[in-house]
Amino acid sequence: MIIPGATKVLQWNHWLLGFIGLWPFDLNNSKFIFFFAYAMVHTFLQYGDLIEHISDLNHVVANLTETIIINMLIFKMSIYRINTRQLRELIQNIEKDFSTELYNTADEMTIFLKYNSLSRTIVQCFSIMCLISPILFYIHPLLSHLLAYNDSMGNSSIAFVFPIHFRLFFNLTEERTYYIIYACEILLVPTCTCGYNGPICLMITLVLHTCGQISILASQVKSMIHDPKAVHQQLKQIVIKHRRVISLVANLQSAYSAILLPEVSGMTFVICLGSYNVITTSAVTDSSKFLKFLFYILTLTFQLFSLCYIGECLITESTNLYNAFCNYEWYNVSPDHAKLLVMCLLRSQRPLTLTTGKFFTFSLESFRIVMKTSMAYLSVLRKFI
Repeated sequence: MIIPGATKVLQWNHWLLGFIGLWPFDLNNSKFIFFFAYAMVHTFLQYGDLIEHISDLNHVVANLTETIIINMLIFKMSIYRINTRQLRELIQNIEKDFSTELYNTADEMTIFLKYNSLSRTIVQCFSIMCLISPILFYIHPLLSHLLAYNDSMGNSSIAFVFPIHFRLFFNLTEERTYYIIYACEILLVPTCTCGYNGPICLMITLVLHTCGQISILASQVKSMIHDPKAVHQQLKQIVIKHRRVISLVANLQSAYSAILLPEVSGMTFVICLGSYNVITTSAVTDSSKFLKFLFYILTLTFQLFSLCYIGECLITESTNLYNAFCNYEWYNVSPDHAKLLVMCLLRSQRPLTLTTGKFFTFSLESFRIVMKTSMAYLSVLRKFI
């Protein structure tokens, strides 16, 4: 029997990734190609704008604040599409844990529901923030245009501004053409929300589920009885589950390693650039622009914090499992059983971690370092502009 409500977090991921045709169990190449091509076109136009205004450093900063995110989105969609089969296997693997028969005690069920609920909360909060941020970017230029249009001077031509910085390879002089192009830009909202947010939300779901399984395993180690007849079966199950969670983390690492390195480096620069826009934008003179950049930075910061938090959870639960093996009286069991326990103990000495580039480990300490680095970049940027 499936645990009530357990699959809601996967349904949320299904909605996000299914919209752009990337849900592993329901791939839609037509949707994927459409949204991928849409993002690619915007990237080329953004680079055209960047080259045209390369001498204006303020314009370059504003352009890169948006361009880096679109580039990261394209990269995520590409890698995710390549690793679809591996991700499908991972989802199938964790779906096996949604059965009530696998949990023998109330404590084990509580642990599962705790991490399942935490996963759902983070995914929903991050998805909502990723939806609001592009909406603010979309409506801000339109509001500016309408205000200019209603100006007593009647000069609205200066208000032909779009949600993101890109270059049109023709002169825009007509209101009708402007509104048509602006209407096409509405697809930026779901593209950014689903394409940028979807792959990361699935990773958060998979990692937190694995953390829950490690915590349950530690609970089972602590509750192992010393009855020679019963301990053999219990120990056998623990060894199998231990190997399984190690395999889960290894497969997760393999599927997301290519995404996480540019994700961290990209967010470091974007938080710096976005913070510069917040500092240089007055909340009094242009409150809507100030708000959109402020929420933009909050969204990226929350994403970075979420990645580092789940990495910290993985380290913590792995350490707890090691302590559970250490505290068990393995020296009082039979030599064969003791040998298995010692093997598990030795393997659990090295905590399971979420890393990128084989040098950056996601943890709360890493979050502090990245934020500190972003602020250092910001200080340098302010000296040049």
